[in-house]
Amino acid sequence: MQNKLIKKIFVCEFITGGGLCAEQLPESLVKEGALMRDALLRDLSQLPYQVYTTADARLKPPNNVTNCTLVQCKDDIWKIWEAQIKRADAVWIIAPETDGLLHNLTLIAVRHGKKILGCGLVSVKVTSEKLTTCMALQKAGISTIPTYTYDDWQKSDISWLAKPNDGAGCGDTACFDNCDELQNWLLENGRQHTHVIQAFQEGSHASISCVMHKGNAEILSCNSQLVTIENKQLKFKGCVVNGMKVHWQEFQKIAKKIAHAMPDLAGYVGIDVLVKGNEVCVVEINPRLTTSYAGLYKATGVNLAELIINMLTKPDFVWPKIMKNKAIIHA
Repeated sequence: MQNKLIKKIFVCEFITGGGLCAEQLPESLVKEGALMRDALLRDLSQLPYQVYTTADARLKPPNNVTNCTLVQCKDDIWKIWEAQIKRADAVWIIAPETDGLLHNLTLIAVRHGKKILGCGLVSVKVTSEKLTTCMALQKAGISTIPTYTYDDWQKSDISWLAKPNDGAGCGDTACFDNCDELQNWLLENGRQHTHVIQAFQEGSHASISCVMHKGNAEILSCNSQLVTIENKQLKFKGCVVNGMKVHWQEFQKIAKKIAHAMPDLAGYVGIDVLVKGNEVCVVEINPRLTTSYAGLYKATGVNLAELIINMLTKPDFVWPKIMKNKAIIHA
């Protein structure tokens, strides 16, 4: 059933939607962006909404949408996006946290009074930076990896990770066997101003796919992740949706604690965690769709776009009691 307040939805996926129209397109980012965009458009196409999007003219236009604006290399993509947002009743944004991109797109939607089918400005701002995320989790008593700036870092003879403070996923995350290697790498190109430092921790990489609204959270899946180290760089190779469902109860508790601590988190939220024995440590929070979304229809049997829209807009919404719980291999 269509929400009476929403007729037109603009889906804005940064990578495939023209965000890099004047730059070279990284193959891996295009693949991930298209995966999320196409899964979302598939789900929205089954609902009675007018859905439209933008697409980089160098790429094949997406299926399951009839209204798609092609973006050329000379175009001002931010003007195009703002015009598209102004047309919409609701906006669904998929964008990296890097350089404030997700925050800036969310801000445009807020300024034009549009319904955001995702997280609010406050939570996007906090979770877009690893340092502020760490501080917020620690304040809420949620286990996380201690995170340091270069100036606050206390050197010791262990393995270390350096991550962009506002990066997304494994991008430009490097691993070092000792503090001297890390320090030299940071100082080479001024990375001491852009990166944060964490101690390398052993464990199984996993993620939690969930839906949040007004301080509440419900789990969609518990996923195992394949993360490797290649030439000192962390690489994300894919995941198994529900591959970690043995940890469902503990993951559910963590998601609810995070939702309570950050009530501005809304819609789909991905939580990256590290599991070691019975200990679960939160690595970061993704205030947007993650690639796991693409496998969730088969895993749950539920149209999650419809579920999320209903959860965010209907005061009498009730979480469905019956939901599949399959493991789906997904790259």
